[in-house]
Amino acid sequence: MVTAQQSRVVLHVGSPKSGTTFLQQAMWHHRPALAEAGIALPGRRQREMFLAAIEVREEHEFWGYAPDQIDGTWARLCAQAREHRGTTVMSHELLSAATPEQIERALSHLEGVELHLVLTARDLVRQVTSEWQERVKNGGTRSFRKFSRRIMGQLERGEVDAGFWGHQNPAGILRRWGGHLPPERVHVVVAPQPGAGPDVLWQRFGAAVGFDASALDPQVVSRTNPALGAAQVAVLRHVNAALARRIPQPGYARIVKDQFAETLLAGQGGARPQCPPRLARQLRDQARLWNQEMRGLGYATHGMLSELIPRISEDVVAPDRVPTEEVLDAFAQAVASLLIERAEAGRATTSPVEVTSAWQRIRGRLAR
Repeated sequence: MVTAQQSRVVLHVGSPKSGTTFLQQAMWHHRPALAEAGIALPGRRQREMFLAAIEVREEHEFWGYAPDQIDGTWARLCAQAREHRGTTVMSHELLSAATPEQIERALSHLEGVELHLVLTARDLVRQVTSEWQERVKNGGTRSFRKFSRRIMGQLERGEVDAGFWGHQNPAGILRRWGGHLPPERVHVVVAPQPGAGPDVLWQRFGAAVGFDASALDPQVVSRTNPALGAAQVAVLRHVNAALARRIPQPGYARIVKDQFAETLLAGQGGARPQCPPRLARQLRDQARLWNQEMRGLGYATHGMLSELIPRISEDVVAPDRVPTEEVLDAFAQAVASLLIERAEAGRATTSPVEVTSAWQRIRGRLAR
């Protein structure tokens, strides 16, 4: 545990889809208890770290913000961290893909503190399907087949520090963010294999940061960033194509991602997309190479690096091969839910004309 006289920053930089949202929400839920232990979370709201990460990554346009809306957020949060006599945790997964130049500028605001780096990592087979789905949930229309071909082509060309791999190459992220730090200040938190309870990741993360996670129940956090079934992802891809980016960010995240995808479609359930065996074996080979590289660097590891070696299921249907009937059923359920919601909101009668123009009305609702 850090002493009251020290300023110490734990910078948690991802990876996306490795439990980061769950960890962030658990910390904010337990913020008062963490403060009693000398651990602070900068800012007044959790969202401020998201805005700060956008600023670091220079992704204002993609997320729908003008620079003057968020510029200075990172510097302000870093100033709070420097002033705090104890540990400050700064956490956002968008930071994982930062370039060396972006990292240099970001770390210039943390000079004079004891800096620790934390990376949460999960096996690549789960990461590939999860990242593809997340991109669809943020407006993407690309099929899994095209997505996987693209990222494997990047891997074959050695492009392992940009695009998908900028977020999901753990060795590269650690090299870029932690290359100048002593190995004992660089922490790898391994997300456990399927079947483990949420407390496993939470306790490993607590050990890396420096607090007793066993005293703070992580299961008080509601389900975060819910996954979609394969049929529901197909529906969302079609909706995104029809929308043609007519709902720009940040409105898209609020209306389409949060309300339509993560509430309505996620509530339908459905079999999750899984990685085809051939691709899974290629990813397993790559994971072994990166594991070997990380072992040689002597980083502090919480969990076992062997848990990053993917498990392979041979009897798997490719994510794009969803029966048309399932996609149509998921779409019909979505339309029905929106119409029921409209009726319950005060319009209990529906004319034949309204029924025949249901999809146009749904588009209008989403646009609003």
